[in-house]
Amino acid sequence: MRHLVFTVPGGASWPLPLYELALLATTFLAERHLVGVETTIVTPEDRPLALFGAGASAAVARMLAERGIELVTGRYPVEAAHGELTLAPSGTVLADLVVALPRLRGEPLDGIPHDADGFVPTDPHGRIAGLDDAYAAGDVTTFPVKQGGLAAQQARAVAEMIAADAGAPVTPQPFRPILRGLLLTGAEPAYLRTDLSRGPRHTTIALGEPIWWPPGKIVGRHLAPYLAERGGVVLAPPAGTTAVAVEVDLSTPLAVEH
Repeated sequence: MRHLVFTVPGGASWPLPLYELALLATTFLAERHLVGVETTIVTPEDRPLALFGAGASAAVARMLAERGIELVTGRYPVEAAHGELTLAPSGTVLADLVVALPRLRGEPLDGIPHDADGFVPTDPHGRIAGLDDAYAAGDVTTFPVKQGGLAAQQARAVAEMIAADAGAPVTPQPFRPILRGLLLTGAEPAYLRTDLSRGPRHTTIALGEPIWWPPGKIVGRHLAPYLAERGGVVLAPPAGTTAVAVEVDLSTPLAVEH
């Protein structure tokens, strides 16, 4: 094998795992002194991990360049055959092996509204459009970014709404998408955080040191501590770290760190 290609499909997805696989693959090859394998990432994004803004994209692009990973942006994978991956709207790349994220589609349910791709429309509190006392959270919804931490935030918004409707003394807060991505690189991990409701200027990037705690991949106010405790992770941030607990509301703009 000389040409290893990682590719992101069109449509709703969470592209970070694909970049992670490519970086870890090059680490695996280097540690075993396996030379001569060219690694490429093909993505419909206009820049790598564009969800996190220009600063994060530039940092990830540097990582890829340092590992010798070629990046092809603005292209969709179409078909792998005869040692090539055909791209849309045009072009091909050499490909002996292609690793692709799945293209996500919803599974329509009788009586539940859905869009053309099978995903369920909801309001900011998780209420399903056109139905009474019906809620949805997570990947099944039309929110375009499918990621575990965001699903946990949606679920919290739904839980608060249900509790308030049942008479609990709760003021339900709408879903505010705070996207946190832990990118494993084979060297120092990269921590990326952005407020999708406020735009990419509100992004923080840090290499090596966590910027949230517990420093897991799935981040939620209740879920993250639950998972961390069962994994033996200390629930309080260690002294001297800049990490903050996941329930802290960072309402002021965050600087981009390189």
